[in-house]
Order: sequence, then C-alpha cells, then structure tokens
Amino acid sequence: MAQNNNDNKRSQKVKFQDQTVKIQTVIINGIECLRLKDVQRKFPKAQILSIDNEYQAFLHDERGNDLEPLRIIACFDQIVEAEESVEPSYNEIRSDLKEIKGIVKRVDNNVQEMLRQIRYVMTQMYELHEFTTPRYFFILPAKHSDIKAIDFVQNWFQTHYKLHFLCECSHDPKQMHVAPHEGYSIKKARDFIVKYAPYLRTTLQIVQVLLSAGGLTIPQLGSAAKVIDSVVPSKFKDTKYFEDMKQQLEMVDHLLNKVENQRNHAGASVTDGQKSKGAPLQGAELREIQTYLELVDDKRTLGNLYRIVTDDGHVRWVCLEHYDEISYNTEMSKYINEFESCSLGLSRTLRRD
Repeated sequence: MAQNNNDNKRSQKVKFQDQTVKIQTVIINGIECLRLKDVQRKFPKAQILSIDNEYQAFLHDERGNDLEPLRIIACFDQIVEAEESVEPSYNEIRSDLKEIKGIVKRVDNNVQEMLRQIRYVMTQMYELHEFTTPRYFFILPAKHSDIKAIDFVQNWFQTHYKLHFLCECSHDPKQMHVAPHEGYSIKKARDFIVKYAPYLRTTLQIVQVLLSAGGLTIPQLGSAAKVIDSVVPSKFKDTKYFEDMKQQLEMVDHLLNKVENQRNHAGASVTDGQKSKGAPLQGAELREIQTYLELVDDKRTLGNLYRIVTDDGHVRWVCLEHYDEISYNTEMSKYINEFESCSLGLSRTLRRD
C-alpha cells in the first residue's frame, strides 16, 4: 500500500517555457517523486517531464502500466522541464472540432445567403422584364346580355366586353379583389377571346370563387381604402348585382366552351392543346393584352394597379392600399433581418471576448 511521508519536505525545480518554480515532492512507497498533477496545478498545459532534453518515463509496474498518480523520481540536482504534449489532448481536439464546425456552419450560412440573394435578383430581373402587365384579369359584358337571345357564336363576339384586372394582393383567391377601375373596353373582341380563352377560363374560376366568398370589392384595410373604393365600379359593390353577375359569368363560360369546341374541331396543335389547359401566360402574351384595350393610361398603371417587388423577389400588381401595406411589411422585414444580423454579430463578438 502506498504511503505518503511529508516529514522532510523538499522541492524540485521545474521549468515551463521561461518560468522556473519550485514544486514540493512527495514520498510514495519509499521513493521521493514529482507528481505530474502537482506540476499541472502551476502549468495546466504540461504533459511531459524531461531532464536534459530526455523524456522521463513515468513510474510503472512490471507490465509497463503507468502507476497512479503519474510521477517521476525527483532529481534535486537537475531542473525538470515541463512541456506541452505534441499531440493535442482530447479536450483540445473537441474544442478544435467544435470551432471548425462553427466555421463550416458560418461559411455554409454565408453561401446559402449568397445563393438566396442571387436567386432573389435573378427572379426579380426576370419578372420585372416579363410581367409588365397584371396577370389576373377577366371579362364581362359591358351591359346585361341574355344568353338565350344569342343563338350563334358569331353573335356572342358582337357583344361589348370589358376587361377587369384583379389586385394580386394574395396567393389565396378568396383574398383577392377587383382592381379599382371601371374596366377597359376590348377592341377586336373575337381575336382577344380566341387568343386568351384558355387563360380566361382559369381567371374566370378565380372570380367565381371570389363571388361565392362574398364579393369582389376591396377590403377596408385603412383610410386609403375608402379613396380607392370610390373608384371601383358601383356594380361590384352592389350585392343585388351579384346574381346578375353570376349569369354574366355563365355567359362568358359558355362562350369559352364554344371557342374551345371550335378549336378542337379545327384540330388544335400540341402547343395549343397545352395552352387550353390554362398554362400561365408568358411575358410577350401579357404585354400584347394592352393592344386590345381602349383608353390605356400613359402611366401604365393598368387598372390603377402598381407594380411591386415582394421580399422574395416576385413581382405583383396591387392596388395603392396593398402597395402601401406590402411596402411597409417589406421594410419592416428588412429592418428585423438587419437587427437580427447585428444581434448575432454582437453575440459572437461577446462569446469570443
């Protein structure tokens, strides 16, 4: 059994880097020793004990197993040099790995942010070029027309139609509303309807959803909504008109069916077949819409709608009320993101300090 004898206290000179100190030795099993843990109390990084540049093996048993506590025989006429281990300790490895993971994560986050910004710019550049005209629109007869009174398709084309845009304030059709404008008379109604019939069928469904949800008028979101609402045709605000409007939408639906049937009988191409399914319009097709409309204003605010870029880089055409609301939310999102970035940077700085 190991016994400590501290009756005759002596000290061993130990040098670590440029500092030399005296560390008390202990006697274990009759041998005066210098324990590694005593050295580490003064020099925590010390792992190796050497004399004259010769590494000193710790005392060990017959099988070569180091004895606990780790120790060497004291040499009072020599200076024991304490050194750091060439190989990093387990804790150092863990610390280094943790730091590397942190760096990799920051680099990955930076790369992802750069990619996000690139995608944002690319989306914005593309959509600003393509979507120079609102994408959601529908047509209605300018005056009440009786379906039964129109026998032939050719007579349907003689009807005076108006085009109305929708505010793209939401991806949910139930949240959209008619643009604050009286609508645009359509020139060459036959050519327009034949060309845009597949797409009109899709937007017609949106209007039917809006009508079933309670109407097409702009929601009263603020004081500006009252000004905008005053420009919306009164018929869209009159619930008594909704029933008549349903009939007019049915008339348009019948017209689109007849146009589609004629196209099928005439032998439509594969491309026309794909368009008949209501595929989104391309930029050139959207821009061409204006050539069919009368009294398009010079400011290009079609339907009193304004083009805006959302925080994810997409282009929308919205009314003034939603323009202000989306702009406010976008600016607030930027402010919050900048604040979070500053907070994160400050937090990292404090952790390093």
